[in-house]
Amino acid sequence: MKFFNKSRFKMLQGKRLSNYIVYALGEIILVVIGILIALWINNWNKEQQIATANNDLQEKVLAQLERDINAIDDFSKELNILDQYFLKLLKRAHDSTLVNENKMISAVLFDVKDLGLSKQSVNWIDAAQLDNSKASEMLVNVSQMYKLYFKNIDDIETFIYKKTTSNLEYLEATQSWYTALITDLNCNADCSDYLLNDPSHHARIASLRLLYIDNYAELVRAFYFDLKHYKEQLETSL
Repeated sequence: MKFFNKSRFKMLQGKRLSNYIVYALGEIILVVIGILIALWINNWNKEQQIATANNDLQEKVLAQLERDINAIDDFSKELNILDQYFLKLLKRAHDSTLVNENKMISAVLFDVKDLGLSKQSVNWIDAAQLDNSKASEMLVNVSQMYKLYFKNIDDIETFIYKKTTSNLEYLEATQSWYTALITDLNCNADCSDYLLNDPSHHARIASLRLLYIDNYAELVRAFYFDLKHYKEQLETSL
């Protein structure tokens, strides 16, 4: 009798242990599933936040692209006006309606043009956490495009500044009227005759014009069309 009771007790103990193991495994599985669901929800929320931030970034960049396009359009007009002064000085065909005789000397000698665009778009894009969307890929391309043009523009502006200052340094070293011109903005007859007619001065101005019109203006023009292209592409992705 005792033998059968012991056997029955052992069988109950084994059944309880197996039930406990099944229950414990079930709890572990539920916990793991809960963790996975929580992680999925967290990742989904992060992805939604990144997507929303990316959309906001695209709109900000689009607005900046529009401002830069307008700024370059205005700057191109300024370069065209400057070119008319160069052409008049070099005794070439020019648009006289854009030339003010009273500003002739200052425009040619002292008027240094620079585009001066904001680098805000590059800073925004580089600081952002981008997703894997086509629009985000395009934003990266926009940043790279800006950086390339900014580098080339900085280089050409440095050449122009050096060319302008070297011309002034030459005048300082060789012309007696230079002090009156710089100090009093007074260009006497000798000054005017030299600046308007001297072949060596014309040669230096021709080189300066080459930098402005054949290099700077063409670079800015290409920049303008690339900005418009990326603006159109970003608009279609919104």
